[in-house]
Amino acid sequence: KIYSELAETIMGLGAEMKKKNSVTSDVGGGARRNFVGSNAAGEVSLKNESQRDHKGIALEYILHALDLFDVAKNSAEPLISIGDAKVSSASVRLHYLAGRLLMSTDNPVGGAVHLKIAADQTKNWPSLQLSIQRALRVCEERCLVVDDDSSSKSARLEESKISCAKLLFEPETCAMLTDKEIKHAQSKSWELINKEVVWKDDASGTSRPPFDFALS
Repeated sequence: KIYSELAETIMGLGAEMKKKNSVTSDVGGGARRNFVGSNAAGEVSLKNESQRDHKGIALEYILHALDLFDVAKNSAEPLISIGDAKVSSASVRLHYLAGRLLMSTDNPVGGAVHLKIAADQTKNWPSLQLSIQRALRVCEERCLVVDDDSSSKSARLEESKISCAKLLFEPETCAMLTDKEIKHAQSKSWELINKEVVWKDDASGTSRPPFDFALS
């Protein structure tokens, strides 16, 4: 928990430094004299801080936290219970952060691994799972761009089709998709842009598929 909180703090600091740098570059101005108590003295330390790799540091914290999580889970006398809600949410959060950080550091293949784990662990929370699956779809598209292995690329395309089909056939998930997302999922699943499946509104007024079944 401490390492994950440290990682999020570092990420927040990096975002603030990025904002400050963009504001400073827009304002411009000449050089300031450096004396005790001057703004220039403080700006030196801020400049040093802005040059740190905040994403890389945060990723190290997250991966270390995941290592500690696995040790606690797989030890001879487990220190944590996977069935515990707090433990499950902490694990999901760690894998989600790891996935997004790896994506932002141009490693979508590594990011997809963690996002898939997070998605698998959120089956009982449809809205949260959908948010993770949205990030996973973006990550998978980046994987297709960087993957040079034809067999691996083909497997990723097939996996992407299946995941999109599952989104459409899960009533709770489908009800939360936007019209644009539904059309995108349809084109990915059946590779026919002009082929549409239109769900009818039920008595509750919620847009849902007219049936529910599991894919084999």
